[in-house]
Amino acid sequence: MIRYIFIIVILLSQLLFGGFGNGFAIYQPKFLKPSEAFKIDAKKTNNSLDIDIILANKIHIYKNSLKFQITSPKELVLTPRLPKAKLLDGDEIYDSNLTLSIPLQDIESKISGKYTFEVMLQGCSDEGMCYQPIVKTFDFNSTKDATLSDRFSTLINSGNTKDIANALANENVVFILLVFFVAGLLMALTPCILPMIPILSSIILQQAKKDGEVKKSSAFLISSVYVVSMALMYATIGVVAGLLDFDLQANMNNPWVIVPVAGIFVALAFSLFGYYEIALPHSLQAKLNSISDNANSKGLVGTAIMGAISALLVGACTAPIIGGAILFIVITGKALLGGVALFVMGIGAGMPLLLVGMGANKLVPKPGSWMSMVSKLFGVMMLVMAIALLYRLVPNNSSYQGYSIQRLLDEIKSTDKPVIIDFSKAGCAACKELEEITFPNPDVKEQLKRFKFIHIDITKYTKDDQQMLKKYNLFGAPNLIFFDSNHSYLPNKNLSGFVKPQDLSKHMQGIR
Repeated sequence: MIRYIFIIVILLSQLLFGGFGNGFAIYQPKFLKPSEAFKIDAKKTNNSLDIDIILANKIHIYKNSLKFQITSPKELVLTPRLPKAKLLDGDEIYDSNLTLSIPLQDIESKISGKYTFEVMLQGCSDEGMCYQPIVKTFDFNSTKDATLSDRFSTLINSGNTKDIANALANENVVFILLVFFVAGLLMALTPCILPMIPILSSIILQQAKKDGEVKKSSAFLISSVYVVSMALMYATIGVVAGLLDFDLQANMNNPWVIVPVAGIFVALAFSLFGYYEIALPHSLQAKLNSISDNANSKGLVGTAIMGAISALLVGACTAPIIGGAILFIVITGKALLGGVALFVMGIGAGMPLLLVGMGANKLVPKPGSWMSMVSKLFGVMMLVMAIALLYRLVPNNSSYQGYSIQRLLDEIKSTDKPVIIDFSKAGCAACKELEEITFPNPDVKEQLKRFKFIHIDITKYTKDDQQMLKKYNLFGAPNLIFFDSNHSYLPNKNLSGFVKPQDLSKHMQGIR
């Protein structure tokens, strides 16, 4: 009988204490997955768009996190009438299901054709887990067809290369060329194009006669050469990149692209500062002069070179459009159409420059010291752009953000200690409690001496952040995961939500 009682006592001890070496077991609530905690549905009726938000038990959402908008074909923020919220620690929350309605008139009076509706919210479990933002999208059709102006607006406002490429593939040639020309006109109003006006003015004046008079015909010819060279550069870049299947936007951070372009900017800057002159070789210039009777042929060649180089300066404004044309060329193989579309875009972007040439006597100021100042100012702009490009190559030195799965694994393998990884984010009350209450605790700090501690901030919720959470089957923050000294992941040791100091200290004792 004594033996049986002894065995029962041992079994009860195992149940109560979770093993002799691990101390008391930590109570860990079972947190729902995001798809279980939040259910969002949207349906279109005759007169309204109805949204149902269903919350699981012990789940609440923050009123200020609720966002409703149309994301495609253009952005449109919607403000449905919300019910009165409850107060929790100074924040307005909802802890029960919501049913909201948005009048269709508010949407379809401004949107035609197909559109995408998006609902965004963020909430927490009462047990101490804050979830990442939840986004749900729905596709609907408007009751009215898209007009020509709607189609123009959708494409021109799009910054997504796939949208532009799909439009190119599905539309007729005339519409494609019109879209690119209008896109060029809109680009002409951006800060990327406007700085070209004083530069072109100085080029026109430099090629003027000795008395300083500028003929309209000559000025227009110079402007035309400058603009056509810009447009040809766009077309060349697009066609060559498309035929080589080169993703322009994806390579905008590639050192092999950035460094040469930055070098061109630096070389041009010092040329504009007056240290040297960039021009064709004298032998080639002489041949060109002998071929043409135009006394300005030498100047026109230089103008063409400057126009082509200037096309690089507006890359930031044109990258989505050129990228769309490149993707179109890759998908359809229609390199000629893609190149012509980009050329037309370049002509549209150069319209203000052509106007300068047409109104030379009125729009172009007289020669003077201002020309030297403009050149130097433009040189400074070139250097700034070069520095901005090179800055992209500077690595992210933040110790908390910028983590990827590979970077995390490399840090784990670099130590012979067990590892504790803290996934945290801004605006998370439980995360702040861990940082201010649990980690500073003397017992916890003593245990941490045996560990390598890695803190990862997932506030920005980048693609790398998402991949890490998915790899370790996590969601939201805070989350603590552990690796032993042999670099083995210990999924059974994961902790979610706020953990009391004494519980974490005992939990860490069993990890070696």
